[in-house]
This record gives sequence, structure tokens and C-alpha cells, in this order.
Amino acid sequence: MAKTASSTEYHTPRSADRILRIMELLATEEEGLPLAVICREIDTPKSSVLNLMRALLQNGYVDHGDAGYRLSASSFALAAAIMSRRHYPEVAIPILRQLADETGESAMISEIAPSGDEFIYIAKAESRQALRFATTVGDRRPLYCTASGLVLLSRLPEGDLAGYLDRTTFEPLTPRTLRTRSEVEAAVATARKVGYARTNGESSPGLSAIAAPVTGSGGHLSAVVIGGPSERIDAGEAEFIRATKAAAQRMSEIMGGPRPI
Repeated sequence: MAKTASSTEYHTPRSADRILRIMELLATEEEGLPLAVICREIDTPKSSVLNLMRALLQNGYVDHGDAGYRLSASSFALAAAIMSRRHYPEVAIPILRQLADETGESAMISEIAPSGDEFIYIAKAESRQALRFATTVGDRRPLYCTASGLVLLSRLPEGDLAGYLDRTTFEPLTPRTLRTRSEVEAAVATARKVGYARTNGESSPGLSAIAAPVTGSGGHLSAVVIGGPSERIDAGEAEFIRATKAAAQRMSEIMGGPRPI
């Protein structure tokens, strides 16, 4: 007789089940647990548990000290990233507002749209100045001629980047718009090398922007960008670059990205 959905049993690999039980157990013990206690609590032979603990140690998810094993900073960073992904970009809004206050310019967070051919603004902190960068959450822009777009392209796998360049027509939006594949490739390479992108009237006359990438665990990719009149961005360029990159780094850490060495 066929089993009903309610009576069907699913069996996980024994090692995976044991690792999850170990992680759950260590999550309740701030000071750590000795190997013997872990073996007893999950009812598993010492030799088997020791092999699992070695794997967790080698991958950086647990630490070992006098008190035994305990979860490492990497485990807590992973947990924080999982929670943050459920609430992004909301968790980054305080950093975004601080960036807008520090620079005096509008600050936005963007990510590649589902089509893969443009980006979309997903959060914004408005500049308090009368003359400011005007956009709204949900607006979409091209990737090839914007600071956000170039930064996002700079973090794509080579195959995805090549696919985008193959299918894109580089339509001139202003006299300064990048119009050839080689120009876009060079701009993307520069953004990848220096860790930010800077545009000056390529998508809108008289407007400039500076963007930096936000990366995290699980392949998270977005960009934080400030924009404003070119005269103001030119005047504060060095400080604006520093502030934008610092904000991107803080957001990346929230999302489980690497911390600076």
C-alpha cells in the first residue's frame, strides 16, 4: 500500500544530522563543552564526534579551548547574515542615513534587477539640500553608464558579465555616456581594482555619483551609492569616496561579508 504524505519519512545523512545537533547544542553553551559531554548529549561514539569536530574546526565554525568546543565568530557571523538577509535593506538603513548626513548628499542602495540588464533602487536616504539627486525607491537605471551599475558589474562572475555585455546595446544618454564594450570593460576593471566606481555626467548631465559594492554570504550583492550635483561631488571627492567605501564595508559585515584585515 502506498504511503500517504503524512506517513512518509525522510532520512538525512547521519553525519549531517549529527553536525546540526552539535551546532544546536553549542549554541546553548556560551563557555563551551568538552568532547565527552557532546558525545553523551547526542548519543554518538567519541570517534565519530571527533571527526565531525575536526571538520567544524577546519572550516572555522567552532573554536577549541580549555573549556572544550564552542561556536566561533564565523558561526555567529553566519547566523547574523541569515537574519539580515530576511530584513535587507532595512538593517542597513541606519548606515545609509549616516552616509547621507556625513556627505550631505542623497544615498541609495541598489541591486541588479531580475532581468539582469539594469539595477533597481531598493532604499534611499534623502539629502537635505535643495539641489539634490532625485530618484525614488523602485526606479531602474542602466548598468553600463552608472556608478551603481559599474560596481555591480565588477562583482559578477566572468560568465555573467560577458553575457550582459554580449546582449547590451550601449545607448548614449549624454555626451559622456560610455558607448563601446571596451570602454565599459575598462570601467568595470577599474571599479574592481579600486573598490568603487565614480561617474560624472555619464547618465544625467550635471550629476555625479560614487558607488561601492556590498557583498555577503550566500552570494549577496548590492551597491551603496551617493549622488549629487557634479560641482559638489568634485569638491568633496576624496572624502566622499572614503565615506562610501566605509559604509559599504559596514553593510557587508552585516550581511556576513569578510571583515578588513
